[in-house]
Amino acid sequence: MFNTSKTVFFALAACIAFASCKKDPVTEPATAGTAIAPSPVVADTPSYFVAPNGETYTYVDTTGKGIVSTSISSKQNVGDTTIDEKTFAKVTGDGSHISNYQHSADGVTTMVTYNGADKITTTVLKANEPVGTEWTDNFTNAGIPTSYKWQIAEKGISRNVMGVTYANVIKVHLLGTATIGTKTTTVANADYFYAPNVGLVENISYNPASGATELHRVFQKKSK
Repeated sequence: MFNTSKTVFFALAACIAFASCKKDPVTEPATAGTAIAPSPVVADTPSYFVAPNGETYTYVDTTGKGIVSTSISSKQNVGDTTIDEKTFAKVTGDGSHISNYQHSADGVTTMVTYNGADKITTTVLKANEPVGTEWTDNFTNAGIPTSYKWQIAEKGISRNVMGVTYANVIKVHLLGTATIGTKTTTVANADYFYAPNVGLVENISYNPASGATELHRVFQKKSK
């Protein structure tokens, strides 16, 4: 049972920084929030988590076994929804019926998604906080109590991705644990790199047990 759960948690961690992910196993209940009239999403200046506006993001994925593939995510803000008295952009991706919800304000980006009856709320980025800042999200995923601990690992660094050097990059580290019975196990271990006015440019996911790289995702291009 736990091996199956690990697969679910890895998929969640791999997709958590994206507004929409085609392989995300979660589904959205009809009562996710109260729909309100669509309105433009105004991004921070600079924004480290760019609001979707119909762009197509192309990433190149390399697995720990050296298998290379291309991941294309087309993100579209399809309207606004109120959740916990905040306005979230409802975001979908091409080829997927799954919706995710994004709220960004003052450098803080919160994502909400649903796995059956489980509401998963994660604060994936606190762009204005100093290096060393930590915060924790506690939620239930597939009925399993889960904790995601985030940390601002580095700020103001440069990152060369696909031949492009991005400046003022923020590195966020994620360590996720799940508790089944009396046993707590690491289920997510990843680094996320955000560039100003671009968003996520690189994501490295590590095997929770060995620490070896399981997925290395890099940003290739954005297009309309």
